[in-house]
Amino acid sequence: MSRAGVAMIACALALVATPAAARRDHTLSGDANRAAKLLGEARIDEARPVIAELVQRAPDAPDVRWLEAQLAFLDGDYAKAVTRLDGVADDEVGGEVGATRVLATRSRDLTATFVHRRSPAGHFDLAHAPGVDEVLVDLAGEALDAAWERIGDDLGYRPTSPVRVELLGAPADLAKLSPLTEREIETTGTIALSKYEKLMLVSPRATLAGYPWLDSLVHEYVHYVIAHASRDTVPVWLHEGLARFEQVRWRSEPSARLTAIEQQLLASALKNRRLIDLDAMHPSMAKLPSHEAAALAYAEVLTLVAWLHGKVGYAGLRQALALQAGGKSARRALAEVTDSTWLGLEKEWRAHLRTLDLSGGRAVGVRNAKQARIRFGKGGAGSDNVGLDEIASAKARKFARLGGMLRARGLTAAAAVEYGKALAAAGGNDPVIAGKLARVWVELGEHAKAIALAEPLAAVDDTDPVPAVTLGLARAGLGDAAGAVAAFEQAVRLSPFDPAVRCGLAAGYGQLADRRADRERTACARLRP
Repeated sequence: MSRAGVAMIACALALVATPAAARRDHTLSGDANRAAKLLGEARIDEARPVIAELVQRAPDAPDVRWLEAQLAFLDGDYAKAVTRLDGVADDEVGGEVGATRVLATRSRDLTATFVHRRSPAGHFDLAHAPGVDEVLVDLAGEALDAAWERIGDDLGYRPTSPVRVELLGAPADLAKLSPLTEREIETTGTIALSKYEKLMLVSPRATLAGYPWLDSLVHEYVHYVIAHASRDTVPVWLHEGLARFEQVRWRSEPSARLTAIEQQLLASALKNRRLIDLDAMHPSMAKLPSHEAAALAYAEVLTLVAWLHGKVGYAGLRQALALQAGGKSARRALAEVTDSTWLGLEKEWRAHLRTLDLSGGRAVGVRNAKQARIRFGKGGAGSDNVGLDEIASAKARKFARLGGMLRARGLTAAAAVEYGKALAAAGGNDPVIAGKLARVWVELGEHAKAIALAEPLAAVDDTDPVPAVTLGLARAGLGDAAGAVAAFEQAVRLSPFDPAVRCGLAAGYGQLADRRADRERTACARLRP
């Protein structure tokens, strides 16, 4: 709940204190306002005793019924939330009754059959529909437990109760359980949210080629941490910058790395003086008008937070969150921890942007951010000609299309010839064609040739599972178990339903006597056709 939402609810609750209501208890509306404020500031445990006392004093008052229902909803007891609102008009509490009823009802119905499992360290409760999504749970739990430790150190907050995580089957499910529309989700590629005291993530099986789902899940957990550490006072631009900076902490040091697409977008925006204003990112990145706008906004705020971290470290970032929890604005808090003014700080950051090496953006040339967006649809089974529309050269596309047709017919050696012609026609550096040719070399047992093509692709773009899978298969073919595992671990962060990935990890972990081999054998058996 945003601070604006808290203010609106406080106003609505104040209206409840009519002369008739005053006869019940003159402090009722004041305590109800206080409880709503605590909920809105993510201070759930502080709100519990206040709401419990209100329920004892006036169990049938509409504002109290709504508070009890809202608390149940935030606790994940959706059935109780719906029941407590039975008989209360939708327009009570400024319309919040109706809004909570809709969300609680949708949540109850969608998650009624979900299976629940705790993460290995017990810090997260992961829920999913019965079925193939079960192969995500152990991976997600391990990543989140690692994030709980490291991000707790970084930002100064660790939840004391298990955090709820709901793995959803489709973008439509995320739209049902949030304020986002399906169109907004499709437009901006929003795939996960931290809201209502839980993390929500759309399963990679709802996409054509997967996406960085583990980093996305941890990204949302960072939002959860920030909300609680700051009493939910941090503006969107700083929220997203911190989450993007920290989303890889479960597996590495924090990263200021921009993708090639982001470099291209940022370079263009700097050249044309068309950066997105920080305040224009409110109320959500998912509300921006296009995927390109969202990608540029993320690039901007990542550079800002990485730059701030370089100046003040984690101690300064924690102090900034504490100052905001105490009532200071983000701009004032950051100015204070950097011993500057916001105007001076912003000017310095904008100057810093022009010192960045954005040359990687030139590598994408004719490609654009639309080609980097998440593609929704039935995942897993793509044809050999998927991605050909990204090839700039018409001649290269023609050869690549023929290569795909030949490979589909089992004429692998002939396909390699046509893909080779396509790569030459594209100037020798097209990533789509190179990825397809590398996979064909694996199938022909030419592992060294496959590695030569796939290795640079996997290094330059860790959001594309194709070269990582190919690299894993090629290294396994050469008997390099450790190298194969490293590549498959990159691939599983993107495409966890690919049997080649999970079976490859099972074999690699087995050779290395890694305890995770059993987990991957189970996933391999579940996914193998």
